[in-house]
Amino acid sequence: MKFKKHNTDIDETNPFKNDWLKRQEFGNQLTNIIKNNSDESFVIGLSAQWGEGKTTFVKMWQKQMENAGINCIYFDAFEYDYMENVFLSIAIEIYNFAKNKDLTLSSKYLKESKSVFSHLQSIKMNTSPIILESQLFDESDKVTDNTVADDIEDNLNHLLNNAFNQAINHKEVFTSFKKSLSILASSTSSKSLPLIIIIDELDRCKPNYAVEVLEKIKHLFLVDNVVFVLSMHHEQLEESIKKVYGSNLDAHTYLQKFIDYPTRLPKANFSLDRNTGDYLRNKVNFLNFRQFDSSPYVFRLFATLSNYYDLSHRQINKALYTFKVFIDSQDINFGIEFQKACLYVFVSILKVANNDLIQKIRTNSASIKDMNNELQNLYFKDNSDVVVSLKFYINLCFQNFDYFQDSREEREIEFFRVFKLSREENSVLKNILASLESFESY
Repeated sequence: MKFKKHNTDIDETNPFKNDWLKRQEFGNQLTNIIKNNSDESFVIGLSAQWGEGKTTFVKMWQKQMENAGINCIYFDAFEYDYMENVFLSIAIEIYNFAKNKDLTLSSKYLKESKSVFSHLQSIKMNTSPIILESQLFDESDKVTDNTVADDIEDNLNHLLNNAFNQAINHKEVFTSFKKSLSILASSTSSKSLPLIIIIDELDRCKPNYAVEVLEKIKHLFLVDNVVFVLSMHHEQLEESIKKVYGSNLDAHTYLQKFIDYPTRLPKANFSLDRNTGDYLRNKVNFLNFRQFDSSPYVFRLFATLSNYYDLSHRQINKALYTFKVFIDSQDINFGIEFQKACLYVFVSILKVANNDLIQKIRTNSASIKDMNNELQNLYFKDNSDVVVSLKFYINLCFQNFDYFQDSREEREIEFFRVFKLSREENSVLKNILASLESFESY
């Protein structure tokens, strides 16, 4: 079923062909940053809220760069966060890339990677000097014999010398690895362009793993001829940093130590306009919505509410699916009057935008005051016919039975006819929510 499909297809020859969110130009600008700074190593931070299409964008952009001769590695950090060793997970991706490209330097890089891994493990397993010293004697014992004192001093000197030599050895191994990586990256392109490593889903990882990715990039992988792109929800990543280092840490400043070019993915304008509304229009067409008389007005309202609530495209997908599944569940002769579709769209969006109000609707405790507070800014800024209609129908949801008995306005009479049973029970919005969740027609 099409409504189960979330990812946009990426055309091999024209990666941004299905760029419904109009982000190709942003990708071109990021590429220009890389080309105009090809002699530097740096980190680009690409931030966006969850559900705004970061993964789709970076995969489109990756393919576009590859078509232009810029080599890229895509690393899904969330896929690897079950592994305890961050270095190993990143190093494996780079090696697999080099091996698939049949690079002659891949074996040298693999050898250096194994050496670094071994040294990192030895550092992790080493006992600290304080503990080692405490193993040599108990402070409660009084050392009075000069020979014993000399033996202790010799042992301490030996341990210190070993630690000093190990530190030098570690540094040499790490330096050799970084040189190997830089040479490997340089060999991937004949155009003096860097190797791009895209780290995605970093904000979804366990806090310790996410922070260690940042630190390993900075200390081991950020070398000449390599550029990193961190695709993330940076506010969430800052929360992960605080969980590791404490809430008193300035996580924003800490994160910026790792990022040279902080950027944000452009926010989409969800509309049905031919020039700016490709995403929503194409999504509606893609899902093969059943057409009905008020379709243009209904989806214009959907676009208006999506922008009002500043929905991510994932939230829009969920709201569209909710609305579509209900329509598809009904008999082919099911009537979709505008007032019905209008309210069903509103509740579908509310389900992803305001769960607290949905809970009030579910328990039938929502009031007209709640609704006016929820939408007052929309009413104030937007006098379009679809918004005026929404306000009118929401108000009718809370009118008493006598109001309709005395009414002579055609729209009010029609509303009462459509929602007669729900209106008598004072539960129009509650029953609409139940309809969306259980497919019943009220």
